[in-house]
Amino acid sequence: MEFLRRISLITFIILVAVSIFQDLAHSDDGTTSFSNNENLELPPFEAVPVKVNPGDTVLSITEEIQTTPAYSVSVEVILKAFESLNPTTSSNDIDVYEVYYFPQFQNEN
Repeated sequence: MEFLRRISLITFIILVAVSIFQDLAHSDDGTTSFSNNENLELPPFEAVPVKVNPGDTVLSITEEIQTTPAYSVSVEVILKAFESLNPTTSSNDIDVYEVYYFPQFQNEN
């Protein structure tokens, strides 16, 4: 009986080690970077940390923090910039009272 317990424990340890190794080896597969996969050209922007209040959306917060009102960008570009700043968060799934980075777009000179 002791032999089976040891074999089970060793098998469990090996499976956990293999699982951790594969998870670490493939950790970069799902990240989003500033590179553009959808051929959307991202204009220059700065990252601004903002705490989300009830009723806020990515678009409403981005609109509020803009310093140059005459400069406008498309909704797709805003969402792509937000997701590049917050790679683990979808623009549809922001949580109230959490701090996220939002794009503050700059004038192109």
